[in-house]
Amino acid sequence: MRHLMIYAFVALLLAACNGGAPTVPLTDEFDAFAPVEWDRSPETILFRADIVGGNRETQFAARNDIPICTVYGDNRVVWTNDLDVDEQQVLFDVVTDQQIQTFIEFLTISDRIFSYPGQVDVQLPSSEAPVYELIEINIAGESFTSDSFSGWPTDLFTRVVERCKNISVAPVLFEPTGGWLSVTGADFNFDSALYNWDRNATGISLAEIAASGQRRWISDRNVVPLWNLLRTTPPSRLLTEDNFVYEVALEVPRVTRYSPPPG
Repeated sequence: MRHLMIYAFVALLLAACNGGAPTVPLTDEFDAFAPVEWDRSPETILFRADIVGGNRETQFAARNDIPICTVYGDNRVVWTNDLDVDEQQVLFDVVTDQQIQTFIEFLTISDRIFSYPGQVDVQLPSSEAPVYELIEINIAGESFTSDSFSGWPTDLFTRVVERCKNISVAPVLFEPTGGWLSVTGADFNFDSALYNWDRNATGISLAEIAASGQRRWISDRNVVPLWNLLRTTPPSRLLTEDNFVYEVALEVPRVTRYSPPPG
């Protein structure tokens, strides 16, 4: 019920701002002329659209994952474009309040997103964790999630994702200045692409980080080349160092899904 009340509030506000007639009745709980507010922290997820589940969060490779499109509290929009099966662009921009306001208008009035509360938690138990589309919204001090079990129209998720990616009118290619490097030992696999890591040239020993079992914050000349390698090679790629093979991840705060705060 609380989420429907938020929907009523946002719908009334946007209708009032645009001079249109409200689509839902005014309630005593909300002022139709109050601004839509959100937490301005750079860690706050104002909006996110992603595909999740399948116990992906338990896998080491998930540390490299970037949600499809995220709007953060400080007005940053970060999203991905898959150029082919092994190459992914990461784009970002800092947008205006009005651009976010317009995006919320589509979500609440055109897409009626608050009419589709998430249903994944009430599905029958299964031996396999489902993979599903997820939309997360945090406005007016309230959190709301919707998912592909909620009965939304079949094209809604695609439309919302494209609209999120188009909030920005001048996106730029993202390149990190720092991130958390994780390394774990791996078995040699003939099907994996192999890339040599020179510990003397880079000043970083993969074996040392793997043995520690801990992430290491890096902010040197290795960050961008490693980031680009991970975005332009198959997910099964392995790095070799002194005849040993390793799986690596680079987590960037406020970009990758599970990253800790900056080091």
